[in-house]
Amino acid sequence: MNRALKSEWIKIRTARANIVLASIAIGLPLLIGIPIAIFANLEGNPDEAYPNTVLGPATICVLLCGVLGVLCIGQEYRHSTIRTTFAAMPRRSTVMLAKVVLTALMGVGLGLISVAIGSVATSIIFAQRNIESSILDPGENLTATIGLVSFCGLFALCGLGIGAVLRQPAGAIPTLLLWPLLVENLVGGVLSIWFDGVIKYLPFSTGFSMAATGGNAGFDAFSRPVAGLYVSAWTVLIISIGWSLVERRDA
Repeated sequence: MNRALKSEWIKIRTARANIVLASIAIGLPLLIGIPIAIFANLEGNPDEAYPNTVLGPATICVLLCGVLGVLCIGQEYRHSTIRTTFAAMPRRSTVMLAKVVLTALMGVGLGLISVAIGSVATSIIFAQRNIESSILDPGENLTATIGLVSFCGLFALCGLGIGAVLRQPAGAIPTLLLWPLLVENLVGGVLSIWFDGVIKYLPFSTGFSMAATGGNAGFDAFSRPVAGLYVSAWTVLIISIGWSLVERRDA
């Protein structure tokens, strides 16, 4: 198992695409949040300062963590290096377990770094503007941050599972991104005509609600712990399907 973990860690930290995407996942929310912190009229509603400047932009990090999850396995299938991996470690379950562990840690780690840097940068700006808002403020800021970081890890695992199912990043990445950004909005909008509250049963909508504060999810969402368990169940299902196919199909 240690060999598998070391091998997967080398793949994650040395692949150029992973480095670029990780940098964007950390830097892009910062580039969006800092101008908002500087120029937006936040004095009248300081409770929204941290969510608007850190949590909102950090949803980009969530999406890119999913893309990285796809690449953790999809790139190996694309370049046929997965055959070398399975030849060196014939027990595919060991390889998959190592990928699951490191993909989850990567997602959580990127989420933590993104919100930490964003919190420090915006706190400095808020201090200059006399706005009292930070991750440690009483209320929902801290729990929403935990929800967002957790969803980074879960969404990365969803990407890994979808990558294992489709085996090609060109198909897996659009599937992963279009489902929460387009399909769930369309499905939720149509079904809401007949079934009130159906949106909270759509997994990725519920996942993003884990980072919402003050009822900003836009629908009657589950509580954060329940939402976390619900999204975790979907994540386990997606990973289980991908894991099963990896075990059964030829490399």
